[in-house]
Amino acid sequence: MPAAPALVVVVSWPHLYAVNATQPALSTLLACSTMTWIRSSVRPAFLWLLLVCCALSWPSVVVAESGKKPGAAAPSGSTAVLYLRALLDTAAVGPAATYARLGLRAGSVVQAFYAQRSFAPAWTHPDSGWNAQATAALTLLGQARQYGLLPAAYRLPQLQALPDSLRLSSKSKDQALQLAGFELRLTDALVRYAAHLRYGQLDARTLTAATLEGAAGQEATALLEQALAAESFAPAFLRCQPRSRAYLRLQQAWGQTLAMPDSVPHGGNEADFRRVAVNLERLRWESTTADTAEYALVNIPAFRLQLIRGGRVVQTHRVVVGKPETPTPTLNSRLIVFVTAPDWRVPYSIAVNEMLPQLQEDPSYLYDNHYRLYDYRNRLVNPWNVRWHTITPEKFPYTIKQTAGRHNALGNIVFYFPNQHTVFLHDTPARSLFQKSQRALSHGCVRVEKPLALAAYLLQRENQQAALPIVKRSIAQQDKCRFDLARGLPIQIRYYTCEADNGRLRFYADVYCQDEPILAALLDQ
Repeated sequence: MPAAPALVVVVSWPHLYAVNATQPALSTLLACSTMTWIRSSVRPAFLWLLLVCCALSWPSVVVAESGKKPGAAAPSGSTAVLYLRALLDTAAVGPAATYARLGLRAGSVVQAFYAQRSFAPAWTHPDSGWNAQATAALTLLGQARQYGLLPAAYRLPQLQALPDSLRLSSKSKDQALQLAGFELRLTDALVRYAAHLRYGQLDARTLTAATLEGAAGQEATALLEQALAAESFAPAFLRCQPRSRAYLRLQQAWGQTLAMPDSVPHGGNEADFRRVAVNLERLRWESTTADTAEYALVNIPAFRLQLIRGGRVVQTHRVVVGKPETPTPTLNSRLIVFVTAPDWRVPYSIAVNEMLPQLQEDPSYLYDNHYRLYDYRNRLVNPWNVRWHTITPEKFPYTIKQTAGRHNALGNIVFYFPNQHTVFLHDTPARSLFQKSQRALSHGCVRVEKPLALAAYLLQRENQQAALPIVKRSIAQQDKCRFDLARGLPIQIRYYTCEADNGRLRFYADVYCQDEPILAALLDQ
């Protein structure tokens, strides 16, 4: 049997020729071309640069095969592999320029995806354009608003133009290059879509575009391969989303809102979409922190504490949170101890900024409000013996403590959890504050509406129900007592201005004005 003809790519500006190496006239052409290219020091760079330029501008491409006229047949699968490999080759101009010319925003991840599959196409067929998986993928991209994302961010209109582009192209060679370009752009859109669904579009610390380097990119390519191999593409792809209770409830409630007959056309009310998008982004930043079976959740804008067990709310408290100038921080920790009949060591900032001016006016302020003054050796100091007019915030050598009792700023119980902000949950003597609708009123700690009910719940989890009478007696007698929690209870303090409640969306005031910077960064993507 005769040897199979070899496919040779020869460049002769401005055309790219793929010719059969066994053609009689080829030897002369190859000889001349070879001598020309040997004399050129830029031959390799020029060859690959031209391949990239061909894909971008769709120049005239001539393919001559033995016994066939140019354009007589659709490219074979091996030809598609050749195009993809050539387009992704970065040797000539480097990765950044190569990916930019191809319109790829996640070029290195796309490169890795095709390298793993030996540059075989995943979404296109030489005879029909998009395959079934690509059609399902385009439908998913079109549903991006259901997930707080924008279809235009993934160039959906351009991707949907492939059928029209193929109809307008009369040559199979032009179609092959078009298919390769669309193939790469769809992969680029999908790896970014997967990463955005999983981890968000922004870096939570800087609010700049999140990169797909490292684990995020690897997860995205692995997800695409799994979805391609699955019986149904869309469900397999959407498994990348966070699994937290708050995320799933919000995303599902928003999807149901969009599906309502009276929903605003074209994706719902724009203001609502933006609020939902910001909060889904926040929830994706937390995707690495899995929900535990049981935890306490404080939502700052909702002024609410919930105890959640097995996905169900088992106890709810109104709370008072920090003022905008002294905001309550978001954090993850664990409730490990609570103290009854506590005294209160006044934070330095409150002592010098709020109490010092009062003391300079009237030293009796301390005793009138059940405070005591101590020096650096923890010795009691008589406030009337201090020359307060000489004391400044920079030189304040005292500690102020408030005695236990109903007057104490911490109330009857304080709940501690490790954190770098020195905040905690506690009771309060100012019970009327819980009747206010806007409760951003504290110095940063979280005041709890029903502290005794929370203490009873924590003791029950520890099988220490018998200690509840001791708690009540300690409070009644103003006798300080400490209760350690061997198991502890995870606590999350969060900032959600939108969440789902019984399948309906609930919107809250942005008390710390944190939504606007996130929204601006999202719209800038």
